[in-house]
Amino acid sequence: MSSKPRKWKFRLRHILEAVDRIQRYTGGRTIEQFSMEQQCLDAVVWNLTVIGEAVRHIPDSVFTAYPEVPWLQMRGIRNRIVHEYDRLDVEIIWNVVQSELPPLVPVLRRIMSEAAE
Repeated sequence: MSSKPRKWKFRLRHILEAVDRIQRYTGGRTIEQFSMEQQCLDAVVWNLTVIGEAVRHIPDSVFTAYPEVPWLQMRGIRNRIVHEYDRLDVEIIWNVVQSELPPLVPVLRRIMSEAAE
């Protein structure tokens, strides 16, 4: 394993990939189907965890430059999943997937194209 720090845009790509996976896994499903398909739920929860972990490695200067991104909430969902895994609310997860993630994609892509490492 390399000891070199990874560039933060690498982490931003991980976030975009995780959002894409979540959208593919949940596309065409209802909340009822989602809540009954444990494998899909597990995959979505894992990718939300990846998003939160990746955000931890994005510098504060990027947080400040792009305040429209809910960086702290993205990180917070990872903490909630990891530390309160036994109390996850499927409706909250579904709301995040359906309402919170889609608007992030164009903003994150814009950040990728605008920002320097």
